Amino acid sequence: PNCQQALVERYRKQRWIVRLDRQRKVISHCLYCPNPECSRHSVIYRPSEEGGLALRGYTFGLDVVVRIGQLRYSEHQSLTKIHQELQGQIGISLKEVALLCEVFLALVNTVVQEDVELVEQLRHNGGIILAIDGIQPEKGNETLYLLRDLISGRVLVARNLASSATAEIEKLIVEVLALGVPIL
Repeated sequence: PNCQQALVERYRKQRWIVRLDRQRKVISHCLYCPNPECSRHSVIYRPSEEGGLALRGYTFGLDVVVRIGQLRYSEHQSLTKIHQELQGQIGISLKEVALLCEVFLALVNTVVQEDVELVEQLRHNGGIILAIDGIQPEKGNETLYLLRDLISGRVLVARNLASSATAEIEKLIVEVLALGVPIL
């Protein structure tokens, strides 16, 4: 993006992601600028689609996280009942259901402004390449919107919204702009 030189593959990684409808094998090609003079030479560019499927380091997809969050916090189901319901669709342990409940809460309570190291990393990277993903496991339910930085792969804002109206999404973008780091 800076020097207009073609990006080159630095490495590739492979992983399996368990989604509500099926398991998916994901192969990510991570790229960098080979020009040592480029100010973004050290930046690794990751595929945007992978971060929209699952959080880094997690096997279960975001659709699974959102479904568990809806069952637990909107429908007030017990962990055991959620486990039983999902067991028919995907192989998941009760312990994993409990962990993913916590992941859901952590996502919707994301406060990036308090993560000084992340904000510094975003500045060091020269700005934010923003991706917006909406995950809705079932029609008619709220949608979890994730605003992520594609360079770091980190979630900057996550909110459960009943509406995808422009005004609602703009509020999320304003939260990202409040970091004081330019959106590239």
